[in-house]
Amino acid sequence: DIVVQQQATTLRTLGTDNAQIEAATKRQQAMLEIIRQTTDNSQAQAIVANMLKQNNAAIDNATAQASAAEMTSARYRYFLAFNPVEKLTAVNCPVLLLNGISDLTINADANLNALTKGLKLNKSVTVKKLVGVNHLYQSDPAKWPIVNGQQQPNFSPEAQETIREWILAQAKK
Repeated sequence: DIVVQQQATTLRTLGTDNAQIEAATKRQQAMLEIIRQTTDNSQAQAIVANMLKQNNAAIDNATAQASAAEMTSARYRYFLAFNPVEKLTAVNCPVLLLNGISDLTINADANLNALTKGLKLNKSVTVKKLVGVNHLYQSDPAKWPIVNGQQQPNFSPEAQETIREWILAQAKK
């Protein structure tokens, strides 16, 4: 779900129209199903490389093969198969869930809702959405400090303060 959602978010950010996003999402889902269902890695790589070339005429064979190899690697297959919600029910320590609203990689609402659902048995969960904060917990580029005459990214002061306050609150318990 995350992989497909990330692709759709990226395309939306680039100004792609909804019909193209929907078509790309369907192609991505089909490719991921091939990876999930095809246990023979060389066969899966060949199919995925072919699909990548069909979806992008500008991609060369070497790039398609390299991408297909990465997408069928043990690490990526594990990523596709892993469902963190299944493991979250065992977490019983205090949890701070943070997500930036300006995160273009992971949708804040979808991510926080899924994690909150997985942690429903935990009695100590704090959920915060950080306005203007991206995936790397950086604030709006207009707020970055100037270093040597250039704006440089930094960890969001809002995120830092939220974490500090949460830690202090946990220490008092």
